[in-house]
Amino acid sequence: MEKFTTVESVAAPLPLINVDTDMIIPKQFLKTIRRTGLGKSLFYEMRYGEDGKENPEFVLNKPAYRKAQILVAGENFGCGSSR
Repeated sequence: MEKFTTVESVAAPLPLINVDTDMIIPKQFLKTIRRTGLGKSLFYEMRYGEDGKENPEFVLNKPAYRKAQILVAGENFGCGSSR
């Protein structure tokens, strides 16, 4: 990732409290030592149904927020394990 000082982007709202690290990237996707290509796993349980299809109600699947680079999260975002 290149160094940056300013980000100009649409901000996606995620008004949920206590979003833990397992919700952000489930453990089954962390079997790699590379830190690239993890974007498709982001919020996997919320973004996709059991059939693997996108959940159209999840904010990052909505057309207005698909390219958002800023996430406005609720209280206690990122809680949980020390990963």
